Amino acid sequence: MYTTTTKPKSILLNHHHKHDSYFHSSPESSPEPPYFRPQFRQSSDSSSSSSSGSSPVTPFGIQSRVAPQPIKRQPVQYAHNLATPPLTPDDGSDEASPVKQSGDALELLTTLFPFEGAKALPYAKSVCISSPDVGKAFDGVVVELPGKPKTLYVDAKSAEIVNLRESIVALLDLADEHLECGALVIALEKTSASLGDVLHSLMYVGGTVVTKPPFQVDPAYVLVGLEI
Repeated sequence: MYTTTTKPKSILLNHHHKHDSYFHSSPESSPEPPYFRPQFRQSSDSSSSSSSGSSPVTPFGIQSRVAPQPIKRQPVQYAHNLATPPLTPDDGSDEASPVKQSGDALELLTTLFPFEGAKALPYAKSVCISSPDVGKAFDGVVVELPGKPKTLYVDAKSAEIVNLRESIVALLDLADEHLECGALVIALEKTSASLGDVLHSLMYVGGTVVTKPPFQVDPAYVLVGLEI
């Protein structure tokens, strides 16, 4: 036979309340972990320690052994330490110039010197002269042969004869100041009706017919040269 014993009711109640208090404890009775409430504590002599150079006090009352260090600044390079770029002409300087470099010089060279124009090409550059003083634009080519003066050749066919006669002085000035030439040679067509008048005007200002050109000239043209 088994014998059963019955515990007193008061003991069972006490046992039940014991477990109930464990699972349903009130906030006042349960202690809160320390890391839920951070404490910022500073020692009473923090002001004196900071002035004396001791370790500073950080949050949670922990003293750091590393003293604060100043932020190191990198040296700044200013614009005046940079190299100055070389000077270049303004974009509008070419537009203001009455003399501009034109296309290939071979076309005019082969027109005046049909048999030897290619020989003069390495020493030539094509230009276009346009100025209020010279009237209509002139097409020309600057030829600088070794041992010869730098010469500007102008095709009178590209301008009216009356403009050429009135602007010859301006052409001489432009060839001297802008192109640094020592001579100006104007090519005239022999079939022009105003050839006599133009020759007279050019000779009046010191022009002479070129009898010994550096290259063989097309028989359809006559060259008149002026020294600058």
